[in-house]
Amino acid sequence: MKRIHDQNEMSIFLADESRRTGAAQEICFPQTADEIVQLLQEDPRAPITIQGGRTGVTAGAVPESGIAINLSNMSRVIHLPEPDQDAAPYTAIVEPGVLLVRLQEMLHARGLFFPPDPTETTASLGGMVACNSSGACTYRFGATRHHVRSLGMVLADGDTLTLRRGEYTAKAGRFALTTNGGRLIEGTLPQIRMPQVKKHTAGYYVHPDMDMLDLFIGSEGTLGIVTQIEIDVLPEPKHLWGAVVFFPTEDCAIRFVHLLRGDPGSKDGMLLRPQAIEFFGVDTLDMLREAQRTGAALTDMADIPAGCAIYTEFAAEDRSELEPLFRRLGQQIEEAGGDPRQSWFAFRGPDMLRLKDFRHAAPVCVNERVSEIRQDIPTITKLGTDMSVPDSKLDEVFRMYREGLAQEGFQTSLFGHIGNNHLHCNIIPRTEEEYLRGKALYTRWAEDVVRMGGSVSAEHGIGKLKVWLLQKLYSEEELQAMAELKRLFDPAMRLNPGNIFGYNESWSQDR
Repeated sequence: MKRIHDQNEMSIFLADESRRTGAAQEICFPQTADEIVQLLQEDPRAPITIQGGRTGVTAGAVPESGIAINLSNMSRVIHLPEPDQDAAPYTAIVEPGVLLVRLQEMLHARGLFFPPDPTETTASLGGMVACNSSGACTYRFGATRHHVRSLGMVLADGDTLTLRRGEYTAKAGRFALTTNGGRLIEGTLPQIRMPQVKKHTAGYYVHPDMDMLDLFIGSEGTLGIVTQIEIDVLPEPKHLWGAVVFFPTEDCAIRFVHLLRGDPGSKDGMLLRPQAIEFFGVDTLDMLREAQRTGAALTDMADIPAGCAIYTEFAAEDRSELEPLFRRLGQQIEEAGGDPRQSWFAFRGPDMLRLKDFRHAAPVCVNERVSEIRQDIPTITKLGTDMSVPDSKLDEVFRMYREGLAQEGFQTSLFGHIGNNHLHCNIIPRTEEEYLRGKALYTRWAEDVVRMGGSVSAEHGIGKLKVWLLQKLYSEEELQAMAELKRLFDPAMRLNPGNIFGYNESWSQDR
């Protein structure tokens, strides 16, 4: 097993995409579950930080002390289905260090795909499970949780646990699990007010009659170390068509979203069954046009029009299914106040790849701008919302963002998964003073989102950077109950310390 102690050699592993840098005594690269057990038992109380692809933006993989266990060398693809031989439903079995981009390439060769599609394709499957990752196609297919069939894990004491969907189910909040070593773990799930939204990854997923597998998905590495993942995969559709629809105003774009979704008051949106509905605000298109002009991005695409845009895509087995949908799509564009002739449509693979490049360019450009500012002010980081609200609150939360930004005069980029009422409102602070004002605005927004019945984190998790937001969503008593649930699986609170709970001494001290 590779182990690094040299501080210079370790430095690259002490940060993630949050741009936060931590510290550790060593970085270890196990290749098997047995080597993880060995590491845990060498020092039964050492803090352990688990790392995957380190693509997270909340510092969840950034160690503050102790040992970092990097799972990148646990990258075997154990099983892939052969559609010509195996009967559906199809499953794949992988180790946590497998990168999404590699898995998708291997599945594509078999005419299959894994539906969760976060923008960062170098995310690892273990990290995706840890954060219940999602992406554009979550609108139709759901987040990672919906596609996990079983998990193999190492617990904090070195015991192992295998959970298969449907095997262990809580009853009225009571549960009992048996480890592979024969130890019984039983307890009561905390009573927590879960937001009724389509995307939520903030604290533990808890329901009185839940499948216990779901507790570990989205738990940010605080309950166990994932060593094997079994997932459902789907046949690739024969036809995938997409569109980037440009609108003169953001009000028109919101109207189009309601039509696409078939919201109350619209006609037949749900009959269209889009896989993705993504928003790009006026400020974001301004940024992308500048990137085009300077040659930084999207140089092989037509000039981006003024206004804002919606990206959407549709899939079908037969082309004849899509042709009437796109005729109806053109009608909806006009009903919302747009012009189909100003839109970009894709009906074949290479054109779809260009549209997806357009969708992925926005976060890349934002991160590059933040990196430029950090060269002069290293303490500054991007402030990006990751909040979601119920369908009925989409218009309200959109107005809240735009009014707050207009009052403060920040440099911004608003884009994201509007189909799930989940927008990334990126504030790009240019000074320390702007950073502090931006964080204060973000806090007020979080309080309002909670009042709307929303979640403070839809897909990125809490990590170490957003603990203050989780405290807006849940009461001290609810957070304490979550901490007690963690203690049941991790009595010394050693796994991923700081994630979700911060460093609350009253929760982490021995009892």
